[in-house]
Amino acid sequence: MAAHRVDELPDEHARPILELLERTRAAAAPPPEIPAAVDAWAAAEAGQARNRTGYKAARRTLSAGQYAAHALRITAARDADPQPWTRELADQAGAISSWDWDTRMQAALDLRRTFKDLPEPVDATVRPVRLVAAWLTHASGPALVPVTARLAAYVLEHPPGDDVLAGAWYATHGHRLLQALTDHPHRDELEPHARRGIIAANPDTDASAQDAHPRGHSAG
Repeated sequence: MAAHRVDELPDEHARPILELLERTRAAAAPPPEIPAAVDAWAAAEAGQARNRTGYKAARRTLSAGQYAAHALRITAARDADPQPWTRELADQAGAISSWDWDTRMQAALDLRRTFKDLPEPVDATVRPVRLVAAWLTHASGPALVPVTARLAAYVLEHPPGDDVLAGAWYATHGHRLLQALTDHPHRDELEPHARRGIIAANPDTDASAQDAHPRGHSAG
C-alpha cells in the first residue's frame, strides 16, 4: 500500500504560522545558564496534540494557533477598560488550551454572542475576538490551517511584548513542562521558573499540581 502523501504547508499560511512559532519560542526560552533545560522545554512542546491538518508541521500549526489565541487573551486580560467581548476573551484560557471540539465550539459561541449584534462598523477591538472565535470552531483538518494563519498574522501585525508571548507559551505547554521536570537533574532550579511562567499566563491555574490545566479540558 502506498504511503499517504502529506503536503507542505502552503507558503501563504506557513510564513505567519512559523514566524509566530519562532518568536514565541524565543520569548519563552529556557534559562541559558542551564543548557540541559532545553531538553525539558522540547519535551513539553513535543507533547502537543497529534490532530491532523492534512499538511506537514501539524503540531507546530496547533501550537502556533494556541500561542496566538493565548497572546490575545492575555492582552485582553490586561485591558484596563474592557468591552464585553474582551472580557469574554480574557476568560477563555481553558477553551483555547483545549482540542475538544465541543469545548471549543461553546467558547466560540460565547465569544460571538458578545459582538454578533453590533452595528457596522464595529470597534477595532472586536477583530481579534472574531479571529479567535473563528479559530475555535476548528480542532483539526485542513480548515484549521488558514484560520490559524490569519490569527498568527494578526498577532504579528500587532506585536505584543515578549512577556505576553512567553505567557502564551506557558499557557500552552506549561503543565507538560512541569511533568518533564519531574525527574530532571536541575528540577530545583527550573521548577520555580516554570511555575512563575504558568501563573503569569494563567492567574487562576494551580501551578503546584503537575497535571494541572487551565480552566477547561486542556489537551494542548
